[in-house]
Amino acid sequence: MSKGGSENIKILFVTTEIAPFSKVGGLGDVAGSLPKALKKAGVDVRVVTPAWPGVLDKAEALGLKLTKVSRHVYAAYNWEIKQAEIYKTEVDGVLVYFLKADDYNGDMYPPQLNFWTASPFAVFCLQAIELSKSINWTPDIFHCHDWTSAFLPCALAWHRHYRQTGLKSIMTLHNVAYQGVLEPSPFIEASGLEPWSFNASTMEFYSQVNLLKGGIVAASAITTVSPTYASEIQTYESTRELSGVIYQQRHKLRGILNGIDVDYWNPASDKLISKNFTLSDMRGKYQIRKELLNKAGFDPETQDPVVVCVSRLVDQKGFGLVIDAIERLPQMGAKFIVLGTGHEWIENALLDASARHPDCIKLFKGYDEPLSHLLYAGGDIFLMPSEFEPCGLSQMISMRYGTIPVAREVGGLKDTVIDVDNPDGGNGFTFLTYDTDGMLWALGRAIARYKDKDAWQKIIARGMTEDFTWDRSAELYKNLYQEMLNA
Repeated sequence: MSKGGSENIKILFVTTEIAPFSKVGGLGDVAGSLPKALKKAGVDVRVVTPAWPGVLDKAEALGLKLTKVSRHVYAAYNWEIKQAEIYKTEVDGVLVYFLKADDYNGDMYPPQLNFWTASPFAVFCLQAIELSKSINWTPDIFHCHDWTSAFLPCALAWHRHYRQTGLKSIMTLHNVAYQGVLEPSPFIEASGLEPWSFNASTMEFYSQVNLLKGGIVAASAITTVSPTYASEIQTYESTRELSGVIYQQRHKLRGILNGIDVDYWNPASDKLISKNFTLSDMRGKYQIRKELLNKAGFDPETQDPVVVCVSRLVDQKGFGLVIDAIERLPQMGAKFIVLGTGHEWIENALLDASARHPDCIKLFKGYDEPLSHLLYAGGDIFLMPSEFEPCGLSQMISMRYGTIPVAREVGGLKDTVIDVDNPDGGNGFTFLTYDTDGMLWALGRAIARYKDKDAWQKIIARGMTEDFTWDRSAELYKNLYQEMLNA
């Protein structure tokens, strides 16, 4: 493409997870949704991802046509030629390439990172660079995500072969808490990086290899998933020692707010709820609310607000506050329903609270997609007291279903949830300091406001009419791609 034009920019998404094939967290949602919006905006975007165990079966189960590409992809790593079969399919107009090889038969996120468990991610990045030789399509920019594909910008900057190519990359930081840290030996030599690439200015981090740091330093541009998170990660309070690296690279950092797939998360057409509804006709929501209460073992006719939470049960999501407040919740005049799995101590504390307060606290342990839709659609209030939250999608989804968020003012939550007592009005209830009393204060305001049906309906209307599509974000990414090509 010509540098002066904006048509047919060619972008290859390099991601280790993508909904609906392989999803662990928000990265999978973004990789599954943003390319569709970019395609709509006129970008020639494609995706490459490993064929983890079960991924190809999932694609076939979804009724997608899988085609095996005639040529394999090859990359040199650890003095071997690593090859992978290539399968492709099309999802909503976006071509997705799956790389199938023995390297991708293990864990998507290994519990411990060392040379052997990190090698599949390095191989994947090198094969992503080489993919163009097998598919007769060469990207202008590689769009990489988190530490699992951060080796690709490192290879373009410091690999003994690829540093001569002049290819460009962009790193999107979904969660800086996960960085890909491992011993330098034998990784540096095996990976093909020049020996001088391991130093304090590049990817060395307290005598270890830090893949995310390397990606941040080496990439042509960096984005993260909300404007507030882009500011937060430059502070020691948020990111500790890595904050200085990000601050030094701030000239190429932008915060672009994530969106949600509004076709999938749509109460008017959602096939996973028993009755659809819209802002002008909320009868379906009231029916689903009764279904949810009944499933939780509560009185389906209760007038108490239903407070729901769909989340990983981990410290980051604010469950330290929830557990600390657990004995005060029954006195608040609400029903509490949680769906999720995570740290054993949190699960056990919630299960114990459910047993002791069966009339107002319920944990559905595990994760169940249809059940998550039931909570989003049937709840009145959505609790999201995160310690940190790069973007967050649940608050956007809950508002779309008329379920009002109670959230901490942090990261993407601050960018999307505006307190209703703001002079210009808002769409939720917020608190600033990460403490139990602050959370209970915001939650108490929401429960009290719920009793004013007219005021509550106005809050619902503001939430349900918010624009959380990917369209605006896709245009910002498209503009950034163009700037990178014109630089």
